[in-house]
Amino acid sequence: MLFTGRERELLGTWAFPSLTAVAGSITADDIGEFARTYARPGGWRGAAGLYRSMLSEGEEIRSLASSRPLTMPVLAVGAGGGAFTAATVKQVAAGPVESVQLDGVGHYAALEAPEALSGAVLDFLDRADAKWQQGTGRATGGP
Repeated sequence: MLFTGRERELLGTWAFPSLTAVAGSITADDIGEFARTYARPGGWRGAAGLYRSMLSEGEEIRSLASSRPLTMPVLAVGAGGGAFTAATVKQVAAGPVESVQLDGVGHYAALEAPEALSGAVLDFLDRADAKWQQGTGRATGGP
């Protein structure tokens, strides 16, 4: 109700400027596309629902995490929030958690530092795959 019809203004003058750290990483075209999708019927439902659920699902999430923790290797990529991401992920993981901090990046790591993010993910996957292949006896280097 508060955002409808104000998508471009909200995103372009408040959200992206206050949540990004890399100047120019969010273009006018990006803002236009985000505004277009949020302006559709129900466009804010996902974003609003995510934040609404954070306030009400704490016990449910903790119960699920303790009964079925992640057992595979996990990469926590921190940007803007410092160690918060790794600390949060460690609460739901029983397996190893590796952490990478993207310094100088705000809330939108994929838009602000796509090369650094993809490099961190690919490096992590290479290491995880190598460990898995060693543990299973599977040959490395291809299918």
